[in-house]
Amino acid sequence: MAPTAPAAHPARPRTMRRAFRRHERAIWHAVALLAGALFFIPFIWLILTAFVRYGGLDLGFAGGLTFGNFTGLFHGSAISDALGEGVGAALLNSLYLSTATTIVTTAVAILAGYPLARFRLPGSDAIVYAIVFVAGLPIIAIVIPTYDLFVACGFVGSRLWTALFMAATSLPFSVWIARNFIDAVPVELEEAAATEGAGILATLRYVTVPLVLPGALVIALYTFIQSWSNFFVPFILLDSPKLPASVTIYQFFGQNTVNYGGVAAFSLLFSALPALLYVVLSKWGGGSSIFSGAVKG
Repeated sequence: MAPTAPAAHPARPRTMRRAFRRHERAIWHAVALLAGALFFIPFIWLILTAFVRYGGLDLGFAGGLTFGNFTGLFHGSAISDALGEGVGAALLNSLYLSTATTIVTTAVAILAGYPLARFRLPGSDAIVYAIVFVAGLPIIAIVIPTYDLFVACGFVGSRLWTALFMAATSLPFSVWIARNFIDAVPVELEEAAATEGAGILATLRYVTVPLVLPGALVIALYTFIQSWSNFFVPFILLDSPKLPASVTIYQFFGQNTVNYGGVAAFSLLFSALPALLYVVLSKWGGGSSIFSGAVKG
């Protein structure tokens, strides 16, 4: 009896699928490269213009490379004269507003998110939906009546009250984030602390807060960056010499001319602190296995 020939393997369809996947990956890589180029070209312009003596909209080297755009921000130039109190004071004002806003927002968000995550109170879901709704309100809808209130109470020009208002506008989204992070903490850990005689505040301080530290850092970083770059609220509620750097940068734009070199140098300096803060906080913000091994069984 003649031997039976082995069945043919479907090699061709498999090869076609592999070729299709390779083409698909190539297309996605091309799209990613295009998106990266659209982002990095303005960034490259910003860096080059900051070090060019006579910077403009082109990528030329008119006048050669110089550090004068940076040194001119602080003393001895038309840039520093136009800035009035100077870049140093503006950056300190930004640091004050952003730090105060971040501290208040992070602390209140953790305290407000804990009962929403742990206690099933009547209407708690409605509160969460209201928080999400308020987070989507445009700031211009509330800053004008807030300005009238500040005028009536004599708070216009106060950095502290401006920081508190900025914290209030950051709270809805921060409370929602804090609730989700606290929800992820195993409730068995808090029950174990309660068995040992710890109260709610002690449990929150020694058990919950250390475990939701990555979430608190996310809230702090998000709030700091939003406050640092906030232009509209300080522009309405503050006046010179208490204006932050986000408002001071507007003074680089004249009626007919724009100091591109000063804008680029100031922008790099303005972005340095949030970038540094992100690098520092990212060391503690990760860790998907933070709860691993905390609960057995």
